[in-house]
Amino acid sequence: MTRLIALMVALALSPVAIQAEEARPQGLLWSETDLPRTFPLVVKTAPGGDYLLVLRDLANGQDVLGAYIRGGEFFRVLVPPGSYSLQFAAGIEWQGEQALFGERTRRFVLDPPLRFGVEGVGRKQGNVVDLRDLGDVSTKPIALCQRFALNPEPFDPQGGSPPDPQEDPFTAPEYTLRSRICD
Repeated sequence: MTRLIALMVALALSPVAIQAEEARPQGLLWSETDLPRTFPLVVKTAPGGDYLLVLRDLANGQDVLGAYIRGGEFFRVLVPPGSYSLQFAAGIEWQGEQALFGERTRRFVLDPPLRFGVEGVGRKQGNVVDLRDLGDVSTKPIALCQRFALNPEPFDPQGGSPPDPQEDPFTAPEYTLRSRICD
């Protein structure tokens, strides 16, 4: 029985199994920014092909992040504030970041570039990109609305006077940040 378990572990860790796992990474591959990634980017794709996404900063021409998207699966990544050119490589058989999808790699750049940032008070502006029909690519803004809410301790009039935050700062009301998709 021990040999059977050892054989199963060896097969699971074999180079073939590791290569198959590495062949189709999902999600964020790398990030080259110190800015916080807090603005949503959603990419909708059709099954049957995968994508490499690279965000290029319009201000300095630097690549900010790279992500791998499996066709037909839900994809969302948080990006830093700024305006970006979204560059895509698409194909069927992933061969790594250098070769991409091999000779059949299709490349395209989303035009116009997309902006990610704060609008108004507490509104994080992101974007949804729909690549399900490459002949009719569409984008639309998406926003996360945030507000600060005061969460005071409920006061019980039978229990005496409420605590004084000047005397005991640990009884001061707490503030929480609430997020939702804006209407």
